[in-house]
Amino acid sequence: MDVVRPHAAAAPVVFSLPHSGRYYPDSFVAEARQKGSALRSSEDAYVDDMVGLSPDLGVYGLACRYARAFCDVNRSPLELDARLIRGELPKAALALSARVKAGFGVIARRLSADQEIYRSPLDMAEVNRRLDMIHGPYHEALQDLLIEAGRLARPVVLIDWHSMPSSALASLTGPRPDIVLGNRHGDSCGDWLVRKVRTVLEGAGLRVGLNKPFAGGYIVERYGRPQAGVEALQIEINRTIYMDEATLEPHGGLDRLRGVFRSLTRSLVE
Repeated sequence: MDVVRPHAAAAPVVFSLPHSGRYYPDSFVAEARQKGSALRSSEDAYVDDMVGLSPDLGVYGLACRYARAFCDVNRSPLELDARLIRGELPKAALALSARVKAGFGVIARRLSADQEIYRSPLDMAEVNRRLDMIHGPYHEALQDLLIEAGRLARPVVLIDWHSMPSSALASLTGPRPDIVLGNRHGDSCGDWLVRKVRTVLEGAGLRVGLNKPFAGGYIVERYGRPQAGVEALQIEINRTIYMDEATLEPHGGLDRLRGVFRSLTRSLVE
C-alpha cells in the first residue's frame, strides 16, 4: 500500500483509496476464471490518478495496491463467504450479510452477478493469509493516519474514494448522477461536509446525488463517528464520465476530474 503524509501545512484530512489497486498476483490470475479487462472490472480504475495523492496536497492519504478482487479492504474481515471458503468459518463470521450473499465479501466470490472468479474453493488458511498481508495492515495504517490528523485539529475529515459502474445507476429515475456522496444517511458525517463537497462538485458542472444507490461501505461505517470527531464521507464517481467501461481506457474526462478533485482538496484543506 501507499501511505502519504503531507510535507507541511497539513490539514486534518485523510484520503482513503481502497479499490484503486491493480496488482493481481500471478497465482491468482492463473486460477481465475476471468481474464484481462474482465478480471479488472471491479477495480476503481484511475481513481488514484485523479485524486493524485502527494505530500504536497496537505492531506494524509492511503491507497491499497492489491486489487479488490484479491482482497477487499472495504469489507469487514468477518464478511466471509461459505460458498467460496472450504472448511468451517469462524463463529463470528458475517456469512449472511447482504454483501456476502451477493458474492462480494472480503474475499469476493464474484466480479459481478454473472461473473464467478474462482475455479475451486479456497482454504481458510489462504483467506487468513490475505487478511494478514493486506486487510489488517491497511486498517492499521488508516487508524494511524486518523490519529495523526486528529492531533492537528478536530474534526478529522475522512474521504473514502471510489468509482461505480454506470449499470449501478440503472434503477434511478431522472438524470443519472456523475458523483454519488454517501454518509450513511447522516450517521457518518454532518450535513456541513456534504454541503461543502457538493458545492465544489456542482460548481464544476457535475450532477451530484446522495446515498443512492451507495450510502457508504465498511470504511465509512466503521470510522465515521462525528460524535468522536471523525467525519467520514464516501465519494463514488460514475466511470462513464472519465473512461470507456468496456476497454478500461480513459478519455478526456479524466483530466477534467483531476482538476476538479484538486480544487476539492484545496477547499477541504482551507
